[in-house]
Parts: sequence; structure tokens; C-alpha cells
Amino acid sequence: MKVLLLVIGLVIGGAAGWFTAPKAVDIDVGGLSVEVEGSGKGGAMVSADRKDGLEVSIGRGSVFDDRNTRTAIFAAIGGLIGLVIGFVADRRRRV
Repeated sequence: MKVLLLVIGLVIGGAAGWFTAPKAVDIDVGGLSVEVEGSGKGGAMVSADRKDGLEVSIGRGSVFDDRNTRTAIFAAIGGLIGLVIGFVADRRRRV
């Protein structure tokens, strides 16, 4: 029961992290490429000139901005919640 709830928590947490991750928008104008990530206060904008490799970053980045990192964190939290629920359910069943 504990392992099943752990796996269910991992899957649900990972899916929640993946589908709620901020999306990035890429705009190419001539030799200039502009990428805008996130929405609201925590977003960041990166502008790169392909010839010189110039990058300008505006805004604060967060660990939750990267989709893979966000998915891993949410999966770990979901797995932990599933495991705790499994322990509680197993304890109640024995009493």
C-alpha cells in the first residue's frame, strides 16, 4: 500500500510540476533573438545577438523556472505526501 501511494504521489506531483511550468516565448528579429520566460513578477528576459554572443538578462530567475527541475521537485513532494498517507493508512488498518 505504501509503495503504491508513493508511486501515485510521484506521478501526480511530476505531472503537476510539468504542466504548470512557465512557458518561454522566442522572438527572432533579424540577427537578434529575444526569449521571454515566465509570467508575472518572477519572469526573466534574455536577449542574444547571434554574431557577438551578447546576453542581457532582466528579472530574477527561480529554481522553479526550469521545467525539469520543477517537475523533479513537485514529484518529490508528491511522493513524500503519498508515502505519508501510506503510513497513516497502514497504521489505521492495524489498529
